[in-house]
Amino acid sequence: MRVIYVDVDTLRADHTTPYGYHRDTTPNLAALAEKSVVFDRYYCSDSPCLPSRTALTSGQFGITNGVIGHFGEAARFRLDSGHGPHPQRPLLGQRLQQGGYYTAAVSMFAERHRAYHFLGNFRESIRATDQLNDERADEVNAVALDWIRRHASEDDWYLHLTYWDPHTPYLVPTEYIERAAALGPPPAWPDQATIEAHAEIYGPRSALDLHYFVGPRDSSTPDTMPDAIRDRADFEKLINGFDAAILYWDEHFGQLVRTLDELGIAEQTAIIVSADHGEAFGENGQYAEHGLASEPIQRVPLVIHWPGLTDRLPQTARRDNSLLYNIDLAPTICDLLDIPVPEGWQGTSFADAIRGEEIASREYLVLGHGAHSYQRAVRTRDHLYIRTFHPGAFRAEWEQCFDVTNDPHLTRDLLPDSPELGARMRSLLAEWTWTYTGGPGALPDPMMTTLHIGPTYYNDPARYVEHLRATGREHLADDLEQRLASVPGAVRVSWHAPDEPWPPGRHEALARRFNVKPGEAP
Repeated sequence: MRVIYVDVDTLRADHTTPYGYHRDTTPNLAALAEKSVVFDRYYCSDSPCLPSRTALTSGQFGITNGVIGHFGEAARFRLDSGHGPHPQRPLLGQRLQQGGYYTAAVSMFAERHRAYHFLGNFRESIRATDQLNDERADEVNAVALDWIRRHASEDDWYLHLTYWDPHTPYLVPTEYIERAAALGPPPAWPDQATIEAHAEIYGPRSALDLHYFVGPRDSSTPDTMPDAIRDRADFEKLINGFDAAILYWDEHFGQLVRTLDELGIAEQTAIIVSADHGEAFGENGQYAEHGLASEPIQRVPLVIHWPGLTDRLPQTARRDNSLLYNIDLAPTICDLLDIPVPEGWQGTSFADAIRGEEIASREYLVLGHGAHSYQRAVRTRDHLYIRTFHPGAFRAEWEQCFDVTNDPHLTRDLLPDSPELGARMRSLLAEWTWTYTGGPGALPDPMMTTLHIGPTYYNDPARYVEHLRATGREHLADDLEQRLASVPGAVRVSWHAPDEPWPPGRHEALARRFNVKPGEAP
């Protein structure tokens, strides 16, 4: 069997056709879904990019593998010493190689995020271009399709392809923007009143600071991203850009599927389509960002086509709504390929769902984010509880709980009126935390051991406070300063190598690179 894992960065599930989006942005993915199993409640255990892909390929939560964020100790993969893979916790690609599979990747992810442990999955890893940002699907396909053609006569290989199109900035040709707009009106939410209320939600990638990075910036892609979100017209431009990027990716995904047909290997090639994380478009006041442990960010699409299995299933077996993690995928792939699942992986195989059988659902999931904020969330079938440990530079409430089933845009916090619900969700989070950090041999939670530094790699909260004051939002600056106040009695010391996210000169260098407006930031 050949297996292709299609990894689409920032692909929000409910902006694709198989997940009911009213715009037909992914007709080629929808065609594949007709002979696949679509998983409705599939979540990345840790977000965004680096924690998610580390969890996916390690089969472990970030609280165990060590990667919950994007820099410093929060991004340090707990790699065992020695020669060769650890017998109980190999990477997915290492396990597949032990099972006789040739593993390869076309991806710049390892270099983009200094995630060199990711390369341990593959015997062969190719970067499609010399860029570390903003590759387009046509560039990825030029290399990926060539690789597939050269290996079409071989069996038993696993190919990981990373596409970046839905990640900002949206670099699609103008015709795709027009095509996306012609697919139907933009989502009705957020309405104008909500957008205006979001002026009080501060932070990088909030309505009024949509492009803030180091300091305020204008949009680098004005055709697809406005300078700010002040009204419905701005929101429509943003959504048209995002949907156009998805449409562009899907067109090239169609080329991939047709190439398999042309080579005569489609019936012997499994295709798995998913994402590292989703994207917020107004939820919690963030726009075009993956900065919280929230529903639109942690929930990701998963479409699995497995020839000989999914194409023979009745329609009723083609959807599954069990609560699943992305760390469940590694054991599932091994199960389907008759490769033993390592004891050290923390995910659970759901291969039976791909075989058309019913599977048990978890009672709840725990989801983490550590790049732009430090948060953990508890997801039950109806509710999402979010606990903030560090807000970064964003207006993140310390605790919130939402009825996602009836309030998908997370607009009403239930905690003030439902203390019993809050107590239950806190107990579930505590139960999960102690399961993975409260026993012999457990290592400390990296989110807690790096809390004194926090998610400060992309933006310095203290610098952002000054930006709020410089733009006449003193009351919001005061609010952020209060949120950043240290725990009483805490002394900032480091018990390991110092982490300095903003060394001398970095502000100035980034300001020049990103054309920060002079005089508008310290």
